[in-house]
Amino acid sequence: MDSFELDLQRDKFLKIFDNEIGEREGKEALREWLLGEDCDFFIAPASTKYHGNYEGGLCEHSIDVYEMAVRLENLYREDIRKQYLVLNRPYDRDQFMESLTIAALFHDLCKTNFYKTRTTGRNASYVVDEQLPFGGHGSKSVYILSKYLKDIKDEEAIAINCHMGFSRANDSTVSIGESFRYSPLAWIVHVADEAATFMLDRGSPET
Repeated sequence: MDSFELDLQRDKFLKIFDNEIGEREGKEALREWLLGEDCDFFIAPASTKYHGNYEGGLCEHSIDVYEMAVRLENLYREDIRKQYLVLNRPYDRDQFMESLTIAALFHDLCKTNFYKTRTTGRNASYVVDEQLPFGGHGSKSVYILSKYLKDIKDEEAIAINCHMGFSRANDSTVSIGESFRYSPLAWIVHVADEAATFMLDRGSPET
């Protein structure tokens, strides 16, 4: 992406962030960090060789997951409501959508400040440059987010922690299936992540 495209993408992300997330403790601190010099969220890749392995790939993928999650919520809205009745838990759709926004936008926050560029001859690629060796993929994202957003809700943390599904089952002390049954949000974010990765990625397939 060129700088103009990166700016447009950043602005799109921030518009979603500003409009769809209410007054949460730490929201402004999180926004300031994302825009600060010590954070590469808006220019970082989403991986070294898989989905979004290019400049701006992380932000692009996060937006894709959000948009796919919104589509899934629209499709399964009545089923989500019924599942909360089965679970005997209150269901507030406005709160659900805010939590969906937070979990989708920040499910891969652990990839911030995680990659660096390596140049070999005329070829450039990304390699992992771990700065914070904390836990697994999902739990690290929850931890980083909690440093700024102080009132993360249980379902938001579960959705982020379990978004990799059964491929990262060891990132949870309970079964992934149990988490999905407990939290419709967790299942939505997981499916949205899979759909965005395999159906919306703009990069070239690994050969």
